Amino acid sequence: MYHYTESGLSNIILANGYHVEVIDGEEYTSIDDMNGLHNAIAQAIVDKNGALTNEEFKFLRVELNISQKALGDKFDVSEQTIARYEKTTKVPRVTDVALRSLYMESLNKNNSISFFLDLLADTEARGAFEELILEEVDRHWRIAA
Repeated sequence: MYHYTESGLSNIILANGYHVEVIDGEEYTSIDDMNGLHNAIAQAIVDKNGALTNEEFKFLRVELNISQKALGDKFDVSEQTIARYEKTTKVPRVTDVALRSLYMESLNKNNSISFFLDLLADTEARGAFEELILEEVDRHWRIAA
């Protein structure tokens, strides 16, 4: 198992799909299909029932390849507000759901609006996961069974 902290998330564990190589006494880890892995992580974050953590908020923003300023403009808040969401401040539920929706839209997926309304209505952070374990199966990343 590999604790994949390079994603910026502290709870990502890879069951496989990576290789460790020692060169001149230094250990190097390479990940198979990095784009697929990040897509699987983002999908798991978007689909979870609980509120986004600060780390998850930043991960989705980075996956969208959008700056803090540009995201702040979309949400009509300052760049500093987005920075606070990524570090310490609780992400407002509407902003949480809007970011998830933006990510899904970027994939051209047709999640029903009721899914996002349910997320918005769910003020309890239920269903949060401590660790997200992913595995590569047939060259595709998925949540480990």
